[in-house]
Amino acid sequence: MRRIVFLVLCLCLWACSVKEDRSGCPCELLIRPREALGTDGKVLVSVIQDGAMVRQSLLNWDDFEGGKCRLRLNRRPARVTVFSGITEMDLLRGRMLDIRSEHQCDAVYSCNDVTELQADFCELPVSLHKNYIQLGLTVLNMPDSSAFCVCGSVRGYDLLDSTPYKGSFICSQEDGSATGSCSLRLPRQLGYDLYLDLLQCGETLLSVPLGSFIEQSGYSFEDEDLMDITMMLDLQKACVWLRISDWEEVMLPIKVG
Repeated sequence: MRRIVFLVLCLCLWACSVKEDRSGCPCELLIRPREALGTDGKVLVSVIQDGAMVRQSLLNWDDFEGGKCRLRLNRRPARVTVFSGITEMDLLRGRMLDIRSEHQCDAVYSCNDVTELQADFCELPVSLHKNYIQLGLTVLNMPDSSAFCVCGSVRGYDLLDSTPYKGSFICSQEDGSATGSCSLRLPRQLGYDLYLDLLQCGETLLSVPLGSFIEQSGYSFEDEDLMDITMMLDLQKACVWLRISDWEEVMLPIKVG
């Protein structure tokens, strides 16, 4: 009898020492912001594993802040991109966050993080960074019945890595703005090829290389948080005054292309 009891105890101890293999079980991932978002609009969360998009969730900003972004994922390393402040931009093919034609970029903040997902539960706190430029633009001494638009070659963001993607961007001066002043939101740029086109009766009178002025100022589109830009162009005096956030204002000559 004692021998039987001893064997039973040994079997129990052996069973307790064997760890359950849970490598095939999914991981529950909680994605939450480290700080309050401070933006309106939706939050788009994308999860990439082995170079492919595996999950996407579109949430209200208060749900995201409240910890309601919980995803069940395979236990493999994952890249997570998050964009907040989405109001008018479109989701294309589950891959691109696209600026609508003739629209501004949304006031988006974003992040791009990696997590290993090796446990039953993982938490990923994220910090989102300003991923757009507010451009305050004033054009003095415009010809009568003329208007302007800003043109560029970035149309939105690739959700696999949150980088800008190429495409035609055109945003016109707001209707009813007879003063030649407006404020536009631009996406992060890949270079300095922004232009202002002055239009009259549908024809382009001249093109002004805004990107060249921005480059000369020392501004970098690779900064983690993009700074805002204020520009005033005087077509009669052929010069432009430019200020980057709280930097010192600079004056540069206009070269018309």
